Order: sequence, then structure tokens, then C-alpha cells
Amino acid sequence: MRPVVKQKNFLGFKIWLEKLDYEVKQLDGGFVARAKIREAQRAYKKSHHYVRVGSDLSGNQAAYELGAEFENHLRAPEQTCTAKAEKEILHIVKGEAHGMGYLVA
Repeated sequence: MRPVVKQKNFLGFKIWLEKLDYEVKQLDGGFVARAKIREAQRAYKKSHHYVRVGSDLSGNQAAYELGAEFENHLRAPEQTCTAKAEKEILHIVKGEAHGMGYLVA
């Protein structure tokens, strides 16, 4: 049996689901999460409307898929963006867009 998420990421996964508008209910050491509002139900695949994670970190298929996505977010050392967005961010940070050459704190 493979775990849905690592034990150290269990609480973070639960909080992440709450932020994605899932209604999270405690079970004996685990939890059940359901898409609670219509917007969330429309936004997520129907197979992801119900997520169950047990105390032994086992779960249903939706839990494994969302757990993998959650841990991929954690593994990403920095936010990825397009080259154009990166150039615009650098202009803002360096102050080049305003002719300052630096930001004044």
C-alpha cells in the first residue's frame, strides 16, 4: 500500500483541500472531504467530488490523484512562469519600468 501523502504532509493536505472549497470532516485518524459549493463541483472532475483518507494514509483514487498533485506543488522549489512574465517581474523588481533602477523601501 502506498500512502496518499507523506505523514509530515498530512495536515497540509487537509488544509489545502479546505482552501480548494472542500468540506473536510474528521474520521478516526483520517478525514473525508467533499466539494461543498456548486462552483467547486463544476470546477472539479466528478471523480474528485469525494476524497477519503484513512488513518493509515490510504484512500480512494481521488485522494491519490490529489495527493500526488499536492506533493508536486511542494516539490516545486520556485514558481514557474513564462519568459515574458519573468521579464515583466524583473522590470518591476528592478524598477526599470519606472526609470528608478532600484526599489526604494
